Amino acid sequence: MKKTLMLLAALAFTTAGTSFAQTAPTATTKVKMHGGKGAHGPKDPAKMADHKAGKMAKELGLSADQEAKVEQLFLARQQETQALKAKYGADRKAGRTEMKASHDKYEAQLKSILTPEQYAKFDQMKDEHRGHGGKGQAGKMKVKAKA
Repeated sequence: MKKTLMLLAALAFTTAGTSFAQTAPTATTKVKMHGGKGAHGPKDPAKMADHKAGKMAKELGLSADQEAKVEQLFLARQQETQALKAKYGADRKAGRTEMKASHDKYEAQLKSILTPEQYAKFDQMKDEHRGHGGKGQAGKMKVKAKA
């Protein structure tokens, strides 16, 4: 009888110990890491443009003049994109052609600021950033176009 009681007591302690070890998860706040509102509030478009231009200057070897032009271009593009988002709101399909035209204009201006070598490196960086590694659909089309 004593053995049975001891066995039941040991089983009860073991079960109780594991149930107390499992605590309920605490509420955590999510913080956006890329753009938008994060832990420090909305980002300043001028600061974002400066940061992106500085990063491009380092990676592509831009001159001070090129860096200044790229920063102005980034700022203008952000403002235009915000205006288009405000204009079309949630209905992005309606503004798709206008957004595409804005993107094409931005690319043309950037291409005029950068040297052909810098633009080629920038294009390669874009492909890698998108996850293609230069071997995605865009890479296939470029190979076909050159052949």
